[in-house]
Amino acid sequence: MSIILYYNPTCGNCARKAQRTSSLDWLNRVQVSAEDSSIGQVPPGEIVVLHNETQRVLTGIDATRMICLNIPAYWIYGIALSIPSIRRMFAKGNVRCDDDTCAIHVE
Repeated sequence: MSIILYYNPTCGNCARKAQRTSSLDWLNRVQVSAEDSSIGQVPPGEIVVLHNETQRVLTGIDATRMICLNIPAYWIYGIALSIPSIRRMFAKGNVRCDDDTCAIHVE
């Protein structure tokens, strides 16, 4: 496993997405964990990614891009997130979860 994806298990949407990501990881590159990350508890609606080889910790759009580049079914999204205008567009969205209901709030 080259990266660890940390998510908050109290967020139903996050748990479903983590399970889906794990099921699409046929190259076994991503380890999914509901434990606290190296930077603490993961807030609902957020993810933290640890790159094992470099020990680099990623959050937000950088974490999303890293996951996409490591899951073949998501590669097109990882490539798209390399384009600055697309990256800025998606980086503006901030996901917040309350009582198992997630919504995207644009700042």
